[in-house]
Amino acid sequence: MHYRKLWLILGILYIGFILAGSLLREPDISIMSFEYKDKVIHFTAYFILVAWFVQLYKKTSSRIIILVGAILLGVTIEYLQGMTAYRSFDYFDGIANSIGAICAFLLARTSFDSILSIIDSKLYHLQTTQQN
Repeated sequence: MHYRKLWLILGILYIGFILAGSLLREPDISIMSFEYKDKVIHFTAYFILVAWFVQLYKKTSSRIIILVGAILLGVTIEYLQGMTAYRSFDYFDGIANSIGAICAFLLARTSFDSILSIIDSKLYHLQTTQQN
Protein backbone atom coordinates (compact mmCIF):
# COMPACT_ATOMS: atom_id res chain seq x y z
CA MET A 1 0.00 0.00 0.00
CA HIS A 2 1.24 3.43 -0.91
CA TYR A 3 -0.92 5.40 1.56
CA ARG A 4 -0.86 2.98 4.50
CA LYS A 5 -0.19 5.75 7.05
CA LEU A 6 -3.18 7.70 5.75
CA TRP A 7 -5.46 4.65 5.99
CA LEU A 8 -4.19 3.97 9.51
CA ILE A 9 -4.81 7.59 10.59
CA LEU A 10 -8.32 7.47 9.13
CA GLY A 11 -8.97 4.22 11.02
CA ILE A 12 -7.80 5.78 14.29
CA LEU A 13 -10.02 8.80 13.64
CA TYR A 14 -12.90 6.39 13.09
CA ILE A 15 -12.24 4.85 16.51
CA GLY A 16 -12.44 8.37 17.93
CA PHE A 17 -15.74 8.84 16.09
CA ILE A 18 -17.09 5.64 17.68
CA LEU A 19 -15.94 6.76 21.13
CA ALA A 20 -17.46 10.22 20.74
CA GLY A 21 -20.69 8.88 19.29
CA SER A 22 -20.98 6.31 22.05
CA LEU A 23 -20.06 8.40 25.07
CA LEU A 24 -21.50 11.82 24.31
CA ARG A 25 -25.18 12.50 24.72
CA GLU A 26 -27.27 10.20 22.57
CA PRO A 27 -27.82 11.69 19.12
CA ASP A 28 -31.28 12.12 17.63
CA ILE A 29 -31.64 9.35 15.06
CA SER A 30 -35.34 9.96 14.45
CA ILE A 31 -34.67 10.37 10.72
CA MET A 32 -34.65 6.58 10.59
CA SER A 33 -37.98 5.09 11.51
CA PHE A 34 -37.70 1.33 11.83
CA GLU A 35 -37.50 -1.02 14.76
CA TYR A 36 -34.01 -1.89 15.99
CA LYS A 37 -32.37 1.01 14.12
CA ASP A 38 -30.02 1.40 17.07
CA LYS A 39 -28.82 -2.19 16.69
CA VAL A 40 -28.26 -1.69 12.95
CA ILE A 41 -26.11 1.35 13.75
CA HIS A 42 -24.10 -0.67 16.30
CA PHE A 43 -23.63 -3.56 13.88
CA THR A 44 -22.57 -1.23 11.07
CA ALA A 45 -20.14 0.80 13.18
CA TYR A 46 -18.22 -2.28 14.33
CA PHE A 47 -18.45 -3.96 10.94
CA ILE A 48 -16.76 -0.92 9.37
CA LEU A 49 -14.19 -0.77 12.18
CA VAL A 50 -13.01 -4.36 11.74
CA ALA A 51 -13.40 -4.30 7.95
CA TRP A 52 -11.11 -1.27 7.82
CA PHE A 53 -8.32 -2.62 9.99
CA VAL A 54 -8.25 -6.18 8.64
CA GLN A 55 -7.41 -4.65 5.26
CA LEU A 56 -4.36 -3.00 6.81
CA TYR A 57 -3.16 -6.07 8.71
CA LYS A 58 -3.14 -9.29 6.70
CA LYS A 59 -1.67 -11.78 9.19
CA THR A 60 -4.28 -14.00 10.82
CA SER A 61 -2.87 -13.34 14.28
CA SER A 62 -3.13 -9.57 13.72
CA ARG A 63 -6.69 -9.95 12.49
CA ILE A 64 -7.66 -11.95 15.56
CA ILE A 65 -6.20 -9.19 17.75
CA ILE A 66 -8.25 -6.64 15.78
CA LEU A 67 -11.41 -8.71 16.25
CA VAL A 68 -10.87 -9.22 19.97
CA GLY A 69 -9.91 -5.56 20.39
CA ALA A 70 -13.08 -4.39 18.64
CA ILE A 71 -15.27 -6.67 20.76
CA LEU A 72 -13.54 -5.48 23.94
CA LEU A 73 -13.96 -1.87 22.81
CA GLY A 74 -17.68 -2.40 22.30
CA VAL A 75 -18.16 -4.09 25.67
CA THR A 76 -16.05 -1.47 27.47
CA ILE A 77 -18.03 1.36 25.89
CA GLU A 78 -21.28 -0.27 27.02
CA TYR A 79 -20.00 -0.38 30.60
CA LEU A 80 -18.85 3.25 30.36
CA GLN A 81 -22.27 4.24 29.04
CA GLY A 82 -23.80 2.60 32.09
CA MET A 83 -21.71 4.89 34.28
CA THR A 84 -23.06 8.06 32.69
CA ALA A 85 -26.22 9.83 33.74
CA TYR A 86 -27.41 10.21 30.15
CA ARG A 87 -26.64 6.83 28.50
CA SER A 88 -27.35 3.25 29.57
CA PHE A 89 -25.73 -0.18 29.40
CA ASP A 90 -27.40 -2.48 26.87
CA TYR A 91 -26.36 -6.10 26.41
CA PHE A 92 -27.97 -6.17 22.98
CA ASP A 93 -25.86 -3.22 21.81
CA GLY A 94 -22.76 -5.18 22.80
CA ILE A 95 -24.07 -8.20 20.94
CA ALA A 96 -24.78 -6.10 17.81
CA ASN A 97 -21.26 -4.64 18.03
CA SER A 98 -19.74 -8.10 18.30
CA ILE A 99 -21.78 -9.59 15.46
CA GLY A 100 -20.77 -6.70 13.20
CA ALA A 101 -17.11 -7.22 14.09
CA ILE A 102 -17.32 -10.98 13.55
CA CYS A 103 -19.04 -10.59 10.15
CA ALA A 104 -16.30 -8.24 8.93
CA PHE A 105 -13.64 -10.61 10.27
CA LEU A 106 -15.18 -13.52 8.36
CA LEU A 107 -15.52 -11.49 5.17
CA ALA A 108 -11.81 -10.69 5.38
CA ARG A 109 -11.19 -14.25 4.21
CA THR A 110 -12.72 -13.32 0.84
CA SER A 111 -11.71 -10.80 -1.84
CA PHE A 112 -13.48 -8.24 0.35
CA ASP A 113 -10.14 -7.65 2.10
CA SER A 114 -8.62 -6.03 -0.99
CA ILE A 115 -11.03 -3.10 -1.40
CA LEU A 116 -8.75 -0.63 0.37
CA SER A 117 -5.73 -1.87 -1.60
CA ILE A 118 -7.60 -1.32 -4.85
CA ILE A 119 -8.55 2.23 -3.82
CA ASP A 120 -4.98 2.85 -2.69
CA SER A 121 -3.58 1.69 -6.05
CA LYS A 122 -6.04 3.78 -8.04
CA LEU A 123 -5.22 6.89 -5.98
CA TYR A 124 -1.51 6.28 -6.42
CA HIS A 125 -1.90 5.77 -10.16
CA LEU A 126 -4.02 8.91 -10.42
CA GLN A 127 -1.45 10.93 -8.48
CA THR A 128 1.50 9.68 -10.51
CA THR A 129 -0.22 10.32 -13.84
CA GLN A 130 -1.12 13.87 -12.76
CA GLN A 131 2.49 14.57 -11.81
CA ASN A 132 3.75 13.59 -15.28
